[in-house]
Amino acid sequence: MDNSTITLLATSFAVIVSATMWVDYFRRIDVFKREKIGPLIIALLIGCLTPAISLYFYSLLYKIGFHENGEFINDILYSIIGVGLNEELSKIIGVILVLTIFRKRLDEPIDIFIFAGVTAIGFAMIENFKYFSLYGIRIITPRTFYSSLEHIINTTIIVYGFYRYKIFKKGNHYINIILSVSLAIASHGLFDFFLIDGFLGYFTVFISIIIYLFGINFWIQMLNNANNYSKFFDYDKIHFNENIFFRLLFWYSLTVLITFVNNFFVSDLKSSIIYFILGLLSDGFLFLVVMLSASRFKIYKLKYINVTIQFPFYVTRNNDEDFMIPFINLPIKIRGENFKEHIPTKYIDKTIVICPVNKNNSFLKNPVNAIITNKYLLFDDVVVYSVSFDKDFDDQSTLFLLKPKTRGKTKINGFPIQGLYKINDENKDISTIKLKSLTFLELIYIKY
Repeated sequence: MDNSTITLLATSFAVIVSATMWVDYFRRIDVFKREKIGPLIIALLIGCLTPAISLYFYSLLYKIGFHENGEFINDILYSIIGVGLNEELSKIIGVILVLTIFRKRLDEPIDIFIFAGVTAIGFAMIENFKYFSLYGIRIITPRTFYSSLEHIINTTIIVYGFYRYKIFKKGNHYINIILSVSLAIASHGLFDFFLIDGFLGYFTVFISIIIYLFGINFWIQMLNNANNYSKFFDYDKIHFNENIFFRLLFWYSLTVLITFVNNFFVSDLKSSIIYFILGLLSDGFLFLVVMLSASRFKIYKLKYINVTIQFPFYVTRNNDEDFMIPFINLPIKIRGENFKEHIPTKYIDKTIVICPVNKNNSFLKNPVNAIITNKYLLFDDVVVYSVSFDKDFDDQSTLFLLKPKTRGKTKINGFPIQGLYKINDENKDISTIKLKSLTFLELIYIKY
């Protein structure tokens, strides 16, 4: 094979990998009634046609003299109108067609956003092919995790606005649409503008990263609400937190490997190693946050999570951090439930045995039969489970809660350790209570 054929094959492979990752992701978060791959491939192919619409409008804009010219005001307007408005409306035409074709398959809210997201991936595939052809497949990781995800996020925001009132009975239908379309167009345009403009020097790109992180949080909250409102909702079927993270980590590692191999053949081993290290230092931590965030949801039946402007992480003071920022020892937690917080979910309405960790200084004194009755999210974003003890237990009037232990030693003989708490004000709405207002009783572990 000649060099042009090898380049074409390598570029095509990179495009397929970058798209397959997100299709795989959507199938894995569709936990209650998974969509078949065939309709998703059709949606993907329809999405591949939408860039033609966008290119047509780009040509019209160029003919009237509206394009980038290096002037700040002109370029920011072009990014929002010429890029954001143009590309988002082009994708939505494809989404409308897909949702119309598969309307009989849309039997739970998450299906709407999965088909919309996959259509957006189709658009990103064609765009990625162009960029890979121009700059090589060494940019596969940022194109997969930045650009492709940005297309998915902004399309989801628009579709969410159209369905927010219908599904969740939130807001005004027409205001929802206006706000979501405006937000998606502005987000798309400004992300692109600050990514390439240098009016603040090297700091300009950080504005794009902030837009990107806000968008990820919007996206996860929207998908979260869709799953929480599924008519097939079943706690027994939800076990994907850790699985999704490692799956995303696999795809990330594959894109990094593709880049490494490409650089090795294009240049040499030393250059490929240097590029690999620089990539990890510049984007590795950010993409780790993205993968953790995309794998975590707050799973509560019919619970609506307010879609708010937040980073997908926050400073926590509840001893449940995911990592500490070096030197300043700042505890950071990724929003949503981690795997350890999620474990007791599958035992809701089931009998368990609660065993004291330290029998010599125990509130319970001995193992007690109990039932996990419900799951709650405290005001400070802490996951707890209400537990009802066996009728032989002395204290039947107190409301007890379990909080999964997430750091340090978290298991005894393979059984998860929990903190046992009680509520001081039993008449208060649990969602308005902070962890610090609960009374800690002891550490226990649960057998099942």
